[in-house]
Amino acid sequence: MEKNKVYFVSALITFFFFVLVLRLFNIQILEKQKFISYIEKQYQMKESIVLPRGAILDRNGDIFAISVPTISIFAIPEYIKNKEKLAKELSKILKIPERKILRKLKRKKHYTVIAENVDKKLKPRLLELRKDLQEWNLGILESSKRFYPLGDVAGTTIGFVNRKTGVGMEGLEYKLNKKLGGGLGKILLMKDALGNPFTIEKKLFTRKQFNAQLTIDKNIQFMAEKALEKLVFLRKPKEAAVLILDPYTGDILAAATYPDYNPNKYWLYKNHRNIIFQNAYEPGSLAKPFIYALAYEKEILNPKKKYYCGNGKIKIGRRIIRDHARFKYLTADEIIIHSSNVGIIKIALELDKNEIYNFLKKAGFGTSTKTFPGEASGILRKPYGKGEVAYMSIGQSWIASIIQIGMAYSAIANGGWLLKPRLVKSFIDTKTGEKEEVPVVKVRKLFKKETVEKLKEVLKLVVEEGTAKPGKSKFFTIAGKTGTAQKYDPKIKSLSREKHYTWFAGFFPVEKPKYTIVIFANEPKQIYKWEHIGGGKVSSTVMKELIDQLMFYSKEKPDKVSVWTPFRGNKK
Repeated sequence: MEKNKVYFVSALITFFFFVLVLRLFNIQILEKQKFISYIEKQYQMKESIVLPRGAILDRNGDIFAISVPTISIFAIPEYIKNKEKLAKELSKILKIPERKILRKLKRKKHYTVIAENVDKKLKPRLLELRKDLQEWNLGILESSKRFYPLGDVAGTTIGFVNRKTGVGMEGLEYKLNKKLGGGLGKILLMKDALGNPFTIEKKLFTRKQFNAQLTIDKNIQFMAEKALEKLVFLRKPKEAAVLILDPYTGDILAAATYPDYNPNKYWLYKNHRNIIFQNAYEPGSLAKPFIYALAYEKEILNPKKKYYCGNGKIKIGRRIIRDHARFKYLTADEIIIHSSNVGIIKIALELDKNEIYNFLKKAGFGTSTKTFPGEASGILRKPYGKGEVAYMSIGQSWIASIIQIGMAYSAIANGGWLLKPRLVKSFIDTKTGEKEEVPVVKVRKLFKKETVEKLKEVLKLVVEEGTAKPGKSKFFTIAGKTGTAQKYDPKIKSLSREKHYTWFAGFFPVEKPKYTIVIFANEPKQIYKWEHIGGGKVSSTVMKELIDQLMFYSKEKPDKVSVWTPFRGNKK
């Protein structure tokens, strides 16, 4: 009997042992993940923080955008002993209204963020406050925010990062999101038995990041913005821009726009557009050199031939197109120098209309350069009759972006090559320091060598003797073209005599160009009532002072020879 009891107890123990083994096998092997998740839920919590991004630098290494370390303040309201006292003391440190903090603390919520993007310098004071009040359920998390030390300088080009998500929303900050990194990251907080976070267990993010070195030169950008500021002050346009390029690389050295904004306070501005890339306008007479160039390459132009310019008007169908002056006979060169609408229309009508369209298309018009987010393509339509050819040749009935204009004129400056514009020079790995260069891209050959030389010769005379004469420099030779396009006024259902787009596009010095420049204004106002609004008076006058500054900044010697003596003064 006793022996049977021993067997029974032994069997019972063995049975329970096997049950225990099976249970342990089930917990450790079959249901392992389930129990890990349960433990994590009980003793861990995940929270989001804004991650730092790679810096944005100018071509010389100066900072346009950088991520600054900050802290976020959180609390576990249900375990805060004296909410009113904590709210009052936090308000003094954080400069946040006491009622706002108290409202958050009185929510029936296990975890609440009281403030984000707080200056890290306040951390010691906050830790001291927590110790004094014995409020251990007040916590601090390391985070970051985007800071733009130059404020609104190049603001519309740099863009901004959303302060809540850490993601680029406009401009280069948006375009370079993948390279710069940032966004929201997760951190794993360990909790005690009461559910209070007490330590950071793990940072759940690993992402390769790069600094972006731009082609923009901070100093040239500043000069461009000062010139633009003067234009806006004098002319009060709706919009305006100054674009400066390196014609041999396509590097954008400055892109100044009006209106602009300060990325540090982006939420205060309704408009975040960069008009150099994202808008398109009628180019007016800036189109004329391209018609001239096509006719020159087709050997249609006779340098000795004089075109009758109709005493300042020409009738195409039922419409009369007028000149800004009553020209009678002009050579092809003089048509460009004095910007005759009638003269260029007569040249255009000798060309095949499809060849005109194809040549302008080849020059990059009607196609986005894909350099900037939301970039405009412009509109270039095939002409079907003499009327369309006439308006196309004087830069009306089609639109182009400022960057397209800049690249097309750079093709004249650099010997005939249309380039892709470049805003980023290189990417630098934030950990290894390795550089990844962004190559210069030649899109296509646009002009023959002989055409380039001829265009330089004529465009130089535009500045020295023609419509851009108000902007000529005493020290440096400039080649370029003014442009004035009448805006369509829906009220009168016709072209306005008061509202214009005004332009200057060119390059300098003429023989070995260092810079291409485009100056634009939308609806500039008259300074004097008798004044005629045009590219020569508005846009080209801004360039004179700017060009001298640029060239002296670059330590370039004047290419206009002059001799000075103390007795006879300055002789040219």
